[in-house]
Amino acid sequence: MPRRALLLASGANRGAYYAGFLQPLQEAGIDFELLAGVSAGGIAAAWFAAGDPEALLDSWRQADAWRVAPHPWLSVGRRRTVDGLIRNITLKTMDVGAARTADAEVVVAVSRVIGPGFPLPKMAPSYLSSRDAASDEEFGLMLRATGFVPWINGLQRTVAIDGNRYLDGGLVHRVPFEMIPEGRYDELWIAACSPNGLRELRGEIERTSRSDRLVIVTPSRPLPVNRWTMEWSRIRQAIELGRRDIEAAIEKSRSGNRPVFIGAKRSFSGLARSSHRVS
Repeated sequence: MPRRALLLASGANRGAYYAGFLQPLQEAGIDFELLAGVSAGGIAAAWFAAGDPEALLDSWRQADAWRVAPHPWLSVGRRRTVDGLIRNITLKTMDVGAARTADAEVVVAVSRVIGPGFPLPKMAPSYLSSRDAASDEEFGLMLRATGFVPWINGLQRTVAIDGNRYLDGGLVHRVPFEMIPEGRYDELWIAACSPNGLRELRGEIERTSRSDRLVIVTPSRPLPVNRWTMEWSRIRQAIELGRRDIEAAIEKSRSGNRPVFIGAKRSFSGLARSSHRVS
């Protein structure tokens, strides 16, 4: 049985694409020892650890009743900040305890505030693990931190954990390979759902010479959602596309030991020639 790690890039509500992955992976018996992600990808990683596809879909259905407020002062009526939606939908729908104590470690990328700056503070990449979360409440703070977008949740606001202040992990890096220790896993499954995530993923592959087999999953056609789409009819289409793409990745991953590219093969062809697993 190969040792696998999963890395999910940021993407805001484009991350609905990842919601289509969970059930096919469960049905295929594809397990991961490490579930890592950035922003929306970090929250999806926690959902994968919780292991409840129906609850995950239900969280997206519930979101249909709301719209994203562009500022905390405008969080009235049907509009809520991103952090408000995470607190009132994600953390109330997910079995947070199951995610925190799952066999698979959950690691989320955050941007740690290290000094003053304008308009945003100075930040450095940091990674928070479920293994270090002392309680379900602290694990919930980790998930809020990885998706705490400052211009939506308030420029002066942060999420505080153990004396440190954090913002959305995607502000520093959308798909950091360094979240996955080199040499520990046989396969590294990576998914990216946004144009910026795809560009950063391409750059990561250009710079790396990792020995683990890459399985890269990206949308095989344009997603029907944008960064802040909340309508269930469009979210459902993105989820279904994710389901079809991960099923294709699972099928291809069973054939030999070659790298797998779903959706963006042309974008990544010829990269990382220094790695026999990727070239």
